[in-house]
Amino acid sequence: MKVLITGVNSGLGKWLSKQFSECDEFVRGSNVKNFPKEKNWAPDGSGYAYKSYDLIIHCAGSVQHSNWSNVGLDLFKDNVFLTRDLISIPHKKFVYISSIDEAKDSPYGVTKRLSEIIVKELCDEYLILRPSGLLGKEMKKNTFQKIISGDDVAVTKNTIMNYILYEDILDAVNANQNGTKVLRSNGDITIEEVVNIFGKKIDFGDIHYEVEYVKTDINTNKTSEDNIKIYKEKYVD
Repeated sequence: MKVLITGVNSGLGKWLSKQFSECDEFVRGSNVKNFPKEKNWAPDGSGYAYKSYDLIIHCAGSVQHSNWSNVGLDLFKDNVFLTRDLISIPHKKFVYISSIDEAKDSPYGVTKRLSEIIVKELCDEYLILRPSGLLGKEMKKNTFQKIISGDDVAVTKNTIMNYILYEDILDAVNANQNGTKVLRSNGDITIEEVVNIFGKKIDFGDIHYEVEYVKTDINTNKTSEDNIKIYKEKYVD
């Protein structure tokens, strides 16, 4: 299977790129028009043709903007226009890693929602995954990673999270499903409980977050606590 994965510098994309025997990588910030093409002339003789993929898994995206006051065009380039441009690369199936927060009116939620619309409109075969918080090797610096390092966090101790593993994403992709699927664990957890699992003493902030409570299409049959303990055993202990 020929696979193209985006967002391979860190996080889920980097981990997924190591799970396929034949995988090309696309780094956010690259120009789709300049993406490497096969050294074969296009059937119509117009020039070199884009390589065709069985599967494109689009993980790349920006999560840096928490409110509308600091949003620039770059967020839409990274989270919306890139999705549109990637779909122009020939493929059989397009997998878009959205977010369980796509319904929120935050800059991140809105751009994820717009990308979902683009995928539904332009792709013949697609899978949109709306995962909760992701745990795995090569994770980006976030609240969870700060807790492991013993650093203070900006969120309240009563902030409610839901966590799944990178492996759950891969299982969903390999299950050959189509459409839009919410992917979350079978049980939420507070940030204070996460801190206690790692035995840290840190200060909390005043930003309160609660994971969206939506109907789950793919249940991992594990709780958030289960997944955190699996992560801890594999990568921390």
